Amino acid sequence: MPNPHAEHAGTILALVRALAICERTGEPPGDIADRLRMPAPAQRILKAAVGAGSLGDPQWAGQLADMAAASTAFLQGLGGRSAFASLLDQAILTRAPLRSRVGAISEGVVGAVNGEGEARPVSRMTLSGDSLLPQQADAIIVLSREVIENSSAASQAFVSRQLRRAVAKALDVGFFDRLITSSTPTFTATDDHAADLKQMLNATNSGEGRLAWIAAPDVANSIALLNDPRGTASPEGVSEFLGLPHAVSPGLAAGTLVLLDGDRVLADIESLGVDISRFATLQMDDAPTMDAVTPTATATVSLWQTNTVGVKVSALFGAVAGTPDAIAVLTDIEWPALASG
Repeated sequence: MPNPHAEHAGTILALVRALAICERTGEPPGDIADRLRMPAPAQRILKAAVGAGSLGDPQWAGQLADMAAASTAFLQGLGGRSAFASLLDQAILTRAPLRSRVGAISEGVVGAVNGEGEARPVSRMTLSGDSLLPQQADAIIVLSREVIENSSAASQAFVSRQLRRAVAKALDVGFFDRLITSSTPTFTATDDHAADLKQMLNATNSGEGRLAWIAAPDVANSIALLNDPRGTASPEGVSEFLGLPHAVSPGLAAGTLVLLDGDRVLADIESLGVDISRFATLQMDDAPTMDAVTPTATATVSLWQTNTVGVKVSALFGAVAGTPDAIAVLTDIEWPALASG
């Protein structure tokens, strides 16, 4: 079956390249799209992004049909780098529309077969939930101008990979920050990994949902080395553990394992936005300290002076646990490798 998003597979990368050239030359985006003979979806997007809107705003950009298709194609191409996007794409998480009030069934209606004139039992149905409000996850990468503007296959493959790595981590960090709250059941790991796993299963498994594991990279390494007949998993990407989907995420803190019931976790990724800057000043750090709350002086780098380009890809997403026991978290994991089963 043909992929309906194949035409849009390279659209996000084409937009990044066009906007970077536009930032340097001042040409209208539509003229650049024509001059470089960019793919048709990229041309339509660049010619639609006139003064009334901006591709840097994912909510505005998401209203463009081609941008919505390009966003879907880009997210499907993350290749397991984002646990959030992978589980959503595999329909393990429950997709629900953003900006709506959502709920999850915590106790289903029970039907019965009764004889003529007998009473029909009716069980209670309890709904709980929250509004699936949109959040914005921003991924920022800095690349040399020559690499971005280069049209060779090697250059485009390099830029595409860096964009996917950054967006995947930004999405997972935002997903877990939104999903894990003070009411989430949280356990501290012991040396007995089987007992730890059972504790998480007891907290989350209702027998009616679809469970999935999400592990921090160091925990995934430990799980992959467990000499356990109950099953092993890959230390990266998406695989299986204990017969359940198992995803690895850099968005989790070290020593953390999450078990969630996808039927009771509602989420969506709606659209992407792309923005370019050649004149920003950035703190090159994974944990920047120069924020508005507690600013701390530190060294910064001028993009203009270093002839580099800052690329920001923003993703509009939402995630919420429909019930308090939809997710369980295990922390401080230091399971010994080659543990006996």
